[in-house]
Amino acid sequence: MREDVITLNRRNQARKTAAKRPPSGAARKRTSVLLYRDPRYGFTVKLPRWWRCYTSVKRSSRLKDAEYGVFFRFKYKGKIYEDALSLLVYKMSLKQWHDEGYAESPIIFLAYRQGRIFAYTVPEELPDEFLNPSKDDYDYRKYGKPIRLLKRMVNEDVPKIARTFRLKRRSSR
Repeated sequence: MREDVITLNRRNQARKTAAKRPPSGAARKRTSVLLYRDPRYGFTVKLPRWWRCYTSVKRSSRLKDAEYGVFFRFKYKGKIYEDALSLLVYKMSLKQWHDEGYAESPIIFLAYRQGRIFAYTVPEELPDEFLNPSKDDYDYRKYGKPIRLLKRMVNEDVPKIARTFRLKRRSSR
């Protein structure tokens, strides 16, 4: 009888020890990202979790060239500056994409499906709001932190985010 009690206590200790362990690498990775699922086209991208407090999302179908866009707008201390990442959907063929010069533009191709091109773009320069009063350079003293954040988002995070782009699987009918 005493042997059974010892076995139960060891099992409880093992459970308690497992509960105290830090999350595995896979569990940490899952919780360190935000999954954005587009309601209109069903594509997904994984964003770093820290983006949550520095972005707002805007969707639009009233665009000059694209059929649809999702804009992850950079915000800092409540002020929205510009898009850190723009995901765009164009209604055109791959041939049109190349013939109209998009392949050589700053707009980066992600995928093609059923007559639609999925692509993204990032800002090429920092926002004008970050310029100093004489407008000849950026005010790194005043805007140092938001400049560093936006540069990190565009230069380090966006290429990783682009690699996570997935189109919703087609339903088999």
